[in-house]
Amino acid sequence: MQEVLLRLDLLGKDISLLKDRTTETRGEIRDLRREMNGCFDRVNERFDRVNAGFENVSERFDRMNERFDQLYDRMVVMLRWTVGTLGLLGTAISIILAIGQFMK
Repeated sequence: MQEVLLRLDLLGKDISLLKDRTTETRGEIRDLRREMNGCFDRVNERFDRVNAGFENVSERFDRMNERFDQLYDRMVVMLRWTVGTLGLLGTAISIILAIGQFMK
C-alpha cells in the first residue's frame, strides 16, 4: 500500500511539473505570437509602402498617357493641314497648267 501511495505522490509531482511546464510553454507561445504579430505588422507596412510606390507609378503613366493623347491630337491636326495644303497646291498648279494650255 505504501508503494502505491509513493507512486501516487510521484505521479502527483510529475503532474504538477507538467502543469508548470505547460504554463511556461503557454507563456512562451504567447510571447512568440506577439513577436510574430509584430513581424507581420512590419511586413504589412512594407507592402503598404510598396503599394504606395506603385500608385505613384500609375499616376505617372496616366500623365504620360494624357501627353501621348495630346501629341496624337496635334499630329492628326498637322496631318490634316499638310494634306489640305498639298491638295490646295495641287489644285493651284493644275489651274495654272490649264491656263497655260489655253494660252498656247
